[in-house]
Amino acid sequence: MTAPSEVTVADTIRWLHDEGLVRLTGVGERSSAPVAAYTVAVATGEVSAYPSGGIGAEVQSFPADDLPYPNGTPRRLVVVGVTAQETVLVVDLSVAYTLAINAPRPEPVARAWLMQLLLNPDNTVSTNSGGLAVSAGERCRQTFIPGGSATLFTVDDRKPPATTVTLNPTTEGPDHLEVDSDGSGELYIGSRFWQLRLVLTVDDGGWALLTEQLESAAESA
Repeated sequence: MTAPSEVTVADTIRWLHDEGLVRLTGVGERSSAPVAAYTVAVATGEVSAYPSGGIGAEVQSFPADDLPYPNGTPRRLVVVGVTAQETVLVVDLSVAYTLAINAPRPEPVARAWLMQLLLNPDNTVSTNSGGLAVSAGERCRQTFIPGGSATLFTVDDRKPPATTVTLNPTTEGPDHLEVDSDGSGELYIGSRFWQLRLVLTVDDGGWALLTEQLESAAESA
């Protein structure tokens, strides 16, 4: 009898994008307080939900099999990376809707988030950076955004408030991702903190391929 193969980080992220993120939105809907982040243990599948604060803000944990049935879209949930405890960290950008990315080069991190956000057809992205925009269509467009010279993007799914993510801002609030030069990092949301051994990124080649595919799809539509 062949022993079952171990679950990998790639398996867990693939499951999240297949159905897991949609199922996590169901957890958020049932929570008595807005859920800002989730972790999924790679080895066991245990899911932990982290409310943003206030009444009912205790962390909840349960098996992945107990998640609500997938219904709807992943909304503004993004996979951020892998924690030091070997869990996959997911952030709900509709709850942590004003967030900063601080990194020696933050664009690859932002592109990883945008790639995920664009999988939901309800999301529309606006950015003041040509390096984050997709020239075809209106779902990830470059535009003037008042309020400063920092690079940023906004995400709108017609359910306010919209999300604003700022890259290397001069001032920042309590919600921010710090990325080190070796690809590790730390995420802070309110009083909560996660140590990440790996922050997901999309390099220039991967982004060029994605934008080419999106532009080809827009031309053939």
